[in-house]
Amino acid sequence: MLVVKPDYFLDSAAKGLLLFATAVLPAVFPFFFCASLLTAMGAANSLSGLGARPVRALFNAPPVGAYVLVMSMLSGYPIGAATISDLYSRGAITAAEAKKISSFTSTSGPVFILGTVGSALFDDPSCGALILLAHYASALATGLIFRGRRAERESVVRPLAANCDSALSQCIASSSLAMLAVGGYIVVGNMLIDALSLMGLSSAIGKIADPAASGCVGALAYGAIEMTRGAMSAAQIPDIRLALACAAAVVSFGGLSVMLQSHAFLSRCHMSFGALLLRKAVQCAAAFIFAYLLSIIFFTN
Repeated sequence: MLVVKPDYFLDSAAKGLLLFATAVLPAVFPFFFCASLLTAMGAANSLSGLGARPVRALFNAPPVGAYVLVMSMLSGYPIGAATISDLYSRGAITAAEAKKISSFTSTSGPVFILGTVGSALFDDPSCGALILLAHYASALATGLIFRGRRAERESVVRPLAANCDSALSQCIASSSLAMLAVGGYIVVGNMLIDALSLMGLSSAIGKIADPAASGCVGALAYGAIEMTRGAMSAAQIPDIRLALACAAAVVSFGGLSVMLQSHAFLSRCHMSFGALLLRKAVQCAAAFIFAYLLSIIFFTN
């Protein structure tokens, strides 16, 4: 396809790079850097103490799991995975603990869900709040499902360097390399969506007679690759309950693009893509159920 229609895919790659340069890079890089610097300076030790008991009781995870959860909830994809990889490289957690923590710390950020999805796509901030609640609830539910056995080993995050300038330069370097990987996956994901559109995916979905069913299939199909495209499709579903449920499912799944970004970090902890896919599939299903139930309470058709 690249050989037959080179101009089409050159334009697709250019759009992916533009999206990365203008939207993702300025929004995500500061969080990447700050998360890396906080970890390097040993902040994870003090911040983890606040949530140590709940994390152990609910997820059988080490205290640093609370630190990763807060960073992920505030920053969004793929900060949780990057922080886990950073902690593993410092010897603070084992591969088994990294896998366990990843089950409840893979979340999008409130800026994207409340601003982009709620206000911009649904034109209703309350929709964004409901999706955010269902999304976070699904992450915690996934952690409960994959809690496994209790880990007795205490986690200690050693500072990266005593010299602040050294820590600063290393964090900038590691964050820059990480963002290059994220940009590459965004470009590939955008090209994949355009390839499927070229093969007639949109027209095939459009042939489904029922508008609500067609909207759900479209949202989940596009969201399986790229969550923003899936959320846009979900917002067009005429049934508000299904629209909110599909949007929450899409955001919680993250799409292939986000999962590849996350796996680029989690693979360093010896976590397979299949294990990540299973956890995100469970989170996706849980988010759909939570959002639909909440929409019954707070929204009417």
